[in-house]
Amino acid sequence: MAQQETAATLVTVANTGQTFRCPADELVLDAGLGAGIGLPHNCRGGACGTCKSQILEGEVDHGWVMSFAISDEEKAAGKCLICQSKPLTPTLVIRTDNAVAGAEDAPPAPIEATGTVLAAEPLTPSIRRLVIALPPEVRFRFRAGMHVELRTPGIAKPRTYSIACAPDDAGLPPDGLLEFFITRHEGGQASGWLHGPERLGSPVQVHGPYGTFQLPKGAGRPVLCLAGGSGLAPILSILRRVLRDGFAPPVRLILSVHDQSEVFALDALHALARRFPHFSYSVTLTRSDRIDPATGWRRGRITVWLGQEFFDLSGFTVLIAGPPGFVDACVATARSLGATPEHILTDSFTATVP
Repeated sequence: MAQQETAATLVTVANTGQTFRCPADELVLDAGLGAGIGLPHNCRGGACGTCKSQILEGEVDHGWVMSFAISDEEKAAGKCLICQSKPLTPTLVIRTDNAVAGAEDAPPAPIEATGTVLAAEPLTPSIRRLVIALPPEVRFRFRAGMHVELRTPGIAKPRTYSIACAPDDAGLPPDGLLEFFITRHEGGQASGWLHGPERLGSPVQVHGPYGTFQLPKGAGRPVLCLAGGSGLAPILSILRRVLRDGFAPPVRLILSVHDQSEVFALDALHALARRFPHFSYSVTLTRSDRIDPATGWRRGRITVWLGQEFFDLSGFTVLIAGPPGFVDACVATARSLGATPEHILTDSFTATVP
């Protein structure tokens, strides 16, 4: 009986024929990524539905999922979210709804490490810049646009945060440092702890990387980036990397925040604009009655005035990151201006609910 409990399930991905072993206490997605298989995923919190798969053979424990990501009817029909599912049978055959990345595009395998908080600087009333140092022996590889899970003391479920820095040529964090923009949410336990006044020197568990938000290889179209608040983090990571690598088409970024007190990271954006003349950025304030003309910023929501600047997005790649409402509204506006679905890439920051 004990041997049966510890035996790993043989999982087959019908899309590609690839197989891997998944222990009974491990999530299907984690086991697949650890085996080097590029299974589709994004939030890894049972909320976005990117990893939704059809169970062709076997059974799973569905775990905790949000009903808007997968309904009870879908589960009854054999669907599951592999980011939250654990195997219950000796064999499991799944077919992912979204494409599986090829071997050359498979993301780096996630790892676990204990980092140390080296910087915890308030940038705005709600956003803090957090820098975590990884141990020298840890070979943490990631791609620009990916995120990690941070496990904080006393909170069972880890929280997901996008990396704001860009990997070096070896795919490693420069100098072993990971940079984040952490938004404090009202009542948020993890963000509250990370915003605490005495975080310097604190150990933090890091698990990852995860996510598939990136500029596609070989993209040769102009790029429009729309960032809502700390949604700037994954976009900044991508821009830092692709511009450094010689991406030549024009790149435009629009940062949307509530008011002037919430504007941040202008130094990083200015540095990119100074170094790469084909990159430009602007700021829009959604809850501000007056704006200093000297700033050159705008007032209002992106969805209101975007069409005044971009009459036709049919030839653009559009990157959008931020809260779900912001992302959904920007997607709708981009499509109304001619952007095609395959050229709209999103990273929606869905809140984690314990």
